Amino acid sequence: MVHRPPDSRLLTNLIHHEKDYIKHLFALFPLSHAALTSLSAYAIASPSSGSHQSSVSPSQTLTALVEVLASSDDALHRYTQAVERWREELAGLKDLEEDVGAVLRDREILQVVFRFVSSMLLIH
Repeated sequence: MVHRPPDSRLLTNLIHHEKDYIKHLFALFPLSHAALTSLSAYAIASPSSGSHQSSVSPSQTLTALVEVLASSDDALHRYTQAVERWREELAGLKDLEEDVGAVLRDREILQVVFRFVSSMLLIH
């Protein structure tokens, strides 16, 4: 693979898409919470006695499912926070790349000025 200097447009594009991704992840939480609340209410209203074939009642089964889904929501929330931190790190990297780019441009300008001044001193 050929190594090329980093292109800030690629990093900017990545940051933009990560921001959209995070926005969509955060949009899931109110919907998930509403669905989980509804399922929890349904679990509470379900029969609490087991059928003749099973010792576990529908209410217990649904309550266990609510707990699993709540844990999944918590994990998704932690994941979303990690992606947000990743995006912040990328934004910091972009700022650093811009700073390095500015220093390199300034260095080139100073080299041109130095050469010009040196040539002017040699002429006189």
